[in-house]
Amino acid sequence: MNIDRTKLSQAAQNAMPSGVRRMFELARQYPDSINLTLGEPGFRTPEHVIDAAVKGLRQGKTKYTPNAGIRDLRVSIANKLWRENSIKCDPDKNLMVTGGATQGLMLAIATLVDPGDEVIIQGPNWPDYRGQLDTVGAKTVFAKVTEENEFKMTADVIEPLITDKTKLIIVNSPSNPTGGVLDENDLKGIAELVKRYKIFVISDEPYEKLVYDGFVQKSLAAVDDGLEDYVITVNSLSKTYAMTGFRVGYILANERIMTEMIKLQEFMIASIPEPMQMAAIEALDHGEEDVREMVEYYDRNRHLIVDGLNRINGFSCVCPKGAFYVFPNITGFGMSSVQAAEHILEKTHVVTAPGSAFGPDGEGFIRICYASKYEDIQEAISRMEKAFGTKKSKR
Repeated sequence: MNIDRTKLSQAAQNAMPSGVRRMFELARQYPDSINLTLGEPGFRTPEHVIDAAVKGLRQGKTKYTPNAGIRDLRVSIANKLWRENSIKCDPDKNLMVTGGATQGLMLAIATLVDPGDEVIIQGPNWPDYRGQLDTVGAKTVFAKVTEENEFKMTADVIEPLITDKTKLIIVNSPSNPTGGVLDENDLKGIAELVKRYKIFVISDEPYEKLVYDGFVQKSLAAVDDGLEDYVITVNSLSKTYAMTGFRVGYILANERIMTEMIKLQEFMIASIPEPMQMAAIEALDHGEEDVREMVEYYDRNRHLIVDGLNRINGFSCVCPKGAFYVFPNITGFGMSSVQAAEHILEKTHVVTAPGSAFGPDGEGFIRICYASKYEDIQEAISRMEKAFGTKKSKR
């Protein structure tokens, strides 16, 4: 028998290249391009947080740490969860430090899901969910959200998709790519579903503090009793504290789930560098003023981009209440989302991400990140107004 032993895995072969990165690469041909694609905070990491990491390095904190992370950080996270999210947990039994939320999600998915299990995610969605689920052989089921409902993945959208094979739901509020948010009543509806059907749910919360218009993001784990056996909370310091390169996140789960995840952590990454964990302690304990300043800045940018896009021919944009993305409808261009993003790039040298990069339900939209400099967004709007014209006012 002739067997090809050099064939690569189906997971690797089926992985889709990033549509966001593709636009980033196309923009290289335009030296004056304005990049509004990548979900990167437009701030330098606060100095006191950097100082904490440097201090750790100079103290020689360059060895392995426990798989679950240093205890001081787990205590700091537990204090944060109680102080801000009304969640009580044991830092020795319920928490683990991860390589950002991305690795935390992969760890949770690998712990909860077997090949063939169905997992419900929002459509459109952050592309890494689909990639991670493909890696473990799960079947992705998309819960389509619409701009008419402010891009909310609510219980009534989820429930019709639940089958005997459904193992997991992934909830993301505030959402990437739409900026949509789920309020307390929305989360309570999902909590009821979870308890009724006894399904695991991952609540992915890295944008929890980036909210506007007086909205307060609640954590799913805190909205109802009896959820500790089903809800796994994943969070990160990357977006909130402008620490994307530090790669520090965390998972909250019950002891049964956590015990298994800690075992898998050894196989994936072993542990997170201690100086980065020391920086995370500093951010969690003393970074609230930094967050307030960033949110005020993003809010100003949010109004600028939404008002600007809604003046320009071809665009229609819902004003999001969270994260730092807008997801404008571009069907007015009469093009696919890829064609529209390329057209915008060619005509204005403004880089956006096609909605199809966020799954099939993202078609008809583009994603724009407004975490950039205010002046860059002003210039981007100005270029698009000149290229596409503005809508006539209604009399």
